[in-house]
This record gives sequence, structure tokens and C-alpha cells, in this order.
Amino acid sequence: MITRSQVMSLPKSQMDPSKIEDAAAMVLPPAGVRSEARLVVADGSSGSAGSGWWASRLVQALCAAPGRSFHSGDALGAVAGDAALGWPSVRRELVAHASLGPRAWLARVRIDKSPAATLMALRLLPSPRPSGDTVVGEGRWEAVAVGDSCMFQVRAGLVVASECCQKRVPHVVRAGSDDSAQPPRFQQGLWRDSDVFYLMTDALARWWSRRADEGTHPWLLLDDVCATPEDFTAWVTAQRANRALQDDDITLLRAECGPW
Repeated sequence: MITRSQVMSLPKSQMDPSKIEDAAAMVLPPAGVRSEARLVVADGSSGSAGSGWWASRLVQALCAAPGRSFHSGDALGAVAGDAALGWPSVRRELVAHASLGPRAWLARVRIDKSPAATLMALRLLPSPRPSGDTVVGEGRWEAVAVGDSCMFQVRAGLVVASECCQKRVPHVVRAGSDDSAQPPRFQQGLWRDSDVFYLMTDALARWWSRRADEGTHPWLLLDDVCATPEDFTAWVTAQRANRALQDDDITLLRAECGPW
């Protein structure tokens, strides 16, 4: 079902890679096994401490979550609630470390907000056995999104489906239980052989949208620069220098569909 996949990720300029607040994860079926695949990206909010940890926690949780989490707000909330159980111990460590710094008060403000992240998760279900009018190699997908991490499905040179929300203040999933849950967005569709899915965090999604508005095909350029991590790094660096790409954490998950 997924014949080739790539994850490209870069932190902000001059930032240690270990400090990146984006996260991505995949679950792919073994070769020849008719099972689902999952593709997930999350973007931790830089306004709160522990957001890199929270983004990573969320993507891992969605990779292992019940399938209903991709079409039920209650189920997604339960997954996020379980993932947040590790926050108190992480918070204690952050508080202990912050108390040693010269700007401890500012660190405490960020810690008290509790970590937040946007989320984009895609579940691809295997194509049915050919019968009747079934299209060979066609299956279903389900997507859930919170915030401004985005997804684009490209088929034969056209975007056939997308999940793209670019609000000035996007909704987020928080680890703190005192915040009311933000409503997720759900979508479903069909995938076919040779379709390509692109999941990305907000800075790259804004670049994509601008290029598309100009009448270009942004996926063709991304396909070229994803040849190697070095190529992707050089391209991001050049785009930031030209102010064509916001200097923010960047994550791209690219997955190609294929026959069983």
C-alpha cells in the first residue's frame, strides 16, 4: 500500500536538532500483509515548555490508537488524555531545571501553560479484494486534524484532496486537563495506486499554498529536493535566506501508494 516513504525534518536556523518541536511517525504494514498504514505529524507550540515532548508523544499515541480515533472526537480526546499522563513527571523535571536558570520566572510561565501541539494524522485502509465493480488497488483513507498542520493528496499531477487550515491562532491539543478540548476536523476519501500523500507542519504548508496560488506545482519541487536529506537541508536554507520560507521548525512526511 505504501511503496516508498520519507520524513524530512529541520529545526529553526541556529537551533540544535535535538530542540526541534515537530514530530513525525509512521506505521507501515510488512510487505505482502493486508493491513492499514498510519502517517502522523505534529507541531509543538513554542509558546509552552515541553512541546517537543508532547508532539512526539502525540504522534506515537495516534500510531497505536484505536481506529475510531480518526473519526470520533471523544476517542481522540481519550487518546490525548492517556498520552498526557506522562506530563506531570516531565513537568517536575522542567521545573527543577528552570529553577537553576537566571530567567526562572519566564521558564515557569511557559511550563505552567502546559505543552500544546497541532496534529495531522492519516489512516490508510487496505484495498478490498477485487470483486464486482471494485477498482483494483483502491482503498479508503481517514484523516483527523487539529490546527494548521496540513495534508495534500496528489494524483496524476492534481491535488485531489487536502486538509489545510491556516488560522492566525490555530487550535491545538494540550496536555493540560484544565483546557477544554479543541474540536478536531475529520475527513475521508479514497486512495489509488501511484497517489502521493504529503503531510507537513505549518511553515511548509504556507509555502505550499503560496506556490499553488501562483499556479505552480509545489509537489514537483518537493519531490526533487527530497532526494537526500542534504538536498532538503540546502533547499530549506536557501528558501529561508530568500524569505520564501518562514524560519520555523519544518517537517515533511511524503508517502507513495502502490499495489499490493
